[in-house]
Amino acid sequence: MAYTSFFRDTDALNAIGEHVIPAISHSRVMRVWDAGCASGEEPFTLAILFASKLGAFHFRNLDILATDYEESNYAQFADKIRAAEYSRQDIFWVPQAHREQYFEGTENPEVFRLTAPIRERVRYIQHDLLTLVPPETGYSLIVCKNVLMHFSPADQVKVLEMFHETLLPGGFLAVDGNQAIPPPFATRFQQIERGTPLYQKSEA
Repeated sequence: MAYTSFFRDTDALNAIGEHVIPAISHSRVMRVWDAGCASGEEPFTLAILFASKLGAFHFRNLDILATDYEESNYAQFADKIRAAEYSRQDIFWVPQAHREQYFEGTENPEVFRLTAPIRERVRYIQHDLLTLVPPETGYSLIVCKNVLMHFSPADQVKVLEMFHETLLPGGFLAVDGNQAIPPPFATRFQQIERGTPLYQKSEA
């Protein structure tokens, strides 16, 4: 299972909150693809981030598709995300105010569940990025962390090509902070801020 946690990579999250959410908040549907979601902490973090920045009216227009490749037939990620239950240790990095607002207790005092409005914004399907066929199209934001580094340089280019085609004009791509965009995409994705792993699809 890939390493993940709630509110990981604050640089990217801050950039999404500052640049992406204001840019897409009035869209009829705000479509986000978390490609490589593992056990769900990242897509739920995104849902919390959007909820904290938007009113209830606009938040209900958010649609987060969380995908990952599961090697076994046991749907470990699907079950975890659908249950939306995490231990006290899992939610350690969630800011206190968000813990109080977006999590609820369960019968187990050491386990907490995301509230229904957050759970309803995230859906999961199994998907292999190397098929190079997007599960859907028309995204305003694609988040892909801790995935591309495991691919060959040639496959990285192919996957980024798919992301570019799948994003709406002016859409955004968030990657790992140590993930450089390959030269073929130097003019196709513009970095939002130097040192920030958030890029915008060029209009050219």
